[in-house]
Amino acid sequence: GLTFFNPMPNPGNRLGERAVKRLMAEMDKRNIKKQLGHKLVGFEADKVKTEGGEFAADLIIFMPGLTGNVWFDQTSLPRSPGGLIKADAQCRIGGFPAVYVVGDSGSFPGPDWMPKQAHMADLQGETAAANLLTELDGKTPQQTFKVELLCIVDSLDAGMLVRRTPDSEMSLPPLGLMHNAKAFFESWYLRKYR
Repeated sequence: GLTFFNPMPNPGNRLGERAVKRLMAEMDKRNIKKQLGHKLVGFEADKVKTEGGEFAADLIIFMPGLTGNVWFDQTSLPRSPGGLIKADAQCRIGGFPAVYVVGDSGSFPGPDWMPKQAHMADLQGETAAANLLTELDGKTPQQTFKVELLCIVDSLDAGMLVRRTPDSEMSLPPLGLMHNAKAFFESWYLRKYR
């Protein structure tokens, strides 16, 4: 069987409370065991070890937290405590005129649930481009990006639509239609790269 492990007691909080409850219920429905709230100690060839104990594993898929790129250390760019490039709400890098950052490389002001996903990078990219043109025109950049988490959590036979903004939170139950919608959106988004 599968075991999902995470050091957070409530993983996925960026998605919102309702979405987390639905995800946990979906794991229960699919008989996925959960090991939550215990820090990772290490891996062995056949087990995962946490501060709360250990469990057997035939295959381990581990995704570490996001940190800044190693080459950032060779620059004088301002950094966040997590090692990302520090930016303002206009995507500017302080102390560097006409230099902007978007996407996973940047640390931006906003709610703690603000996602690191392609959708946010698109919104930040549009903002950075508009602000750079404004700055190059001798004016002060004012445009800010919309903070929005928008995703479909896909389980191959259904998908759960999750949307969160500073003002609202929405989570639909898993629907077969959402799996098809995610497949369509992915192919549409990637069409120009294939």
